[in-house]
Amino acid sequence: MKNTQDKAFMEKEAIFRLLVRFAGPSLVGMVANALYNIVDRIFVGQVVGSGGIAAIALAFPCMLFFNSAAALIGVGAASRISIQLGEKKRRLAEQTLGNAFSLAVALSAVFMLAGWLSFEKLLRLSGASDATLPMASEYLSIILWGVPCGIISFSLSNQIRACGSPLYAMGSQMFGAAANVVLDAWFVLGLDMGVKGAAIATIISQCVSMLWSLSYFWTGKAVIKLRLPFMLRPDPTTIARIFTVGTPACLVTLNFVLVSGFINSASSSYGGDLAVSATGIFMSMDSLLFMPGVAIADACQPIVGFNYGARRIDRVIRTTLTALLASSFCYITSFVAVMLFADKMAMLFNSSDSELISLAASALRVSYIGVPLMGLSVVTSSFLQGLGKGKEGFMLSIARFGIFLWVPLLTLPKRFGVYGAWGSFPVSDICGSITCLIFLVRAMKALKGADVAICPLSEPE
Repeated sequence: MKNTQDKAFMEKEAIFRLLVRFAGPSLVGMVANALYNIVDRIFVGQVVGSGGIAAIALAFPCMLFFNSAAALIGVGAASRISIQLGEKKRRLAEQTLGNAFSLAVALSAVFMLAGWLSFEKLLRLSGASDATLPMASEYLSIILWGVPCGIISFSLSNQIRACGSPLYAMGSQMFGAAANVVLDAWFVLGLDMGVKGAAIATIISQCVSMLWSLSYFWTGKAVIKLRLPFMLRPDPTTIARIFTVGTPACLVTLNFVLVSGFINSASSSYGGDLAVSATGIFMSMDSLLFMPGVAIADACQPIVGFNYGARRIDRVIRTTLTALLASSFCYITSFVAVMLFADKMAMLFNSSDSELISLAASALRVSYIGVPLMGLSVVTSSFLQGLGKGKEGFMLSIARFGIFLWVPLLTLPKRFGVYGAWGSFPVSDICGSITCLIFLVRAMKALKGADVAICPLSEPE
């Protein structure tokens, strides 16, 4: 495959073709990653029933908590690596990679310890009842063993894409997802191990994904290497830059941890365990339907970062606008699909419980009202990450996932019950997209007016 970090390629290839080249593998990788949780719920839902779906849904916020470390490191390091490679500063890119790997290992240990000390309390806060707590605890206690593999794999996949190898990053997630499907079928269906089997399948699959990602930097495929001296010698400046750019993505994930937990709790309070199961189905389908637009936005980030580092501001702008149109088309398509086929989607998880199917379909339709506008949100975030603008990204995250989501979450369920909790998503989507449009227009004007970097580039090599 042609090395997509070659300057002539990244600066001269047609924008749409570049986006397709990066977005295709990224989408496959994201879908594969989402399938870890979806496949668990499908197998458990069909075999164990709605109680099994609820158990995994209750564990989901805790799993997102662990993923926040991967988002912090993966997004932050990928942005820095893209810019540094665009500036031909390979040694600095390797320093970023090595420091990012050490951070992933360290934070994995911290998150595992935190999980073992408090997972039952967290499950209770997430809305676990006496009926669902045993299964949820059994599932999560096993999942904790796979935390290091999950964090390292997810973090490295971002950095592999930043190195210009989206197909290899895709392979990391594909092999893991394929292993998860096979092992789920074996453990849940063949050996009748229930949620325990689903958890074991997940951690083995995450290990497969991690090993595949590591092999990229230990062979001749990568333009940079994972070097032991950089892993053992943390650089405060490099770590600070990773944290600066990656913090918005981390906070988004952490906030979604709280959101997921709160919605589970509200579902349990206003609709019981069945509503928790319906929410779990909605969250599973959302993680799949939302991916195409996010993949396009993620594809935008390394292209923006490289051309920004190479001072090709014209291509930065055209890349962003093309990504915005393509991402918006994907979200409009997802919206139409949900409105027409929500019942069919719910039946993937349980085909016999008509009450659960009806409730899950309602959750999907209500939650997806504002989705057609989400192209603005995801593309603006990736655009700012590509420019290394951590401060603006942080402000945007606070607005989108703080104010605009939590205000309706804290007010609407009191009046509309579980439907109010689901209705908080379109309120946040609409208000957040309008805010993102303001950020995007302002940044575009700055780029067009100055035709130079609007934030400091990386330090001299």
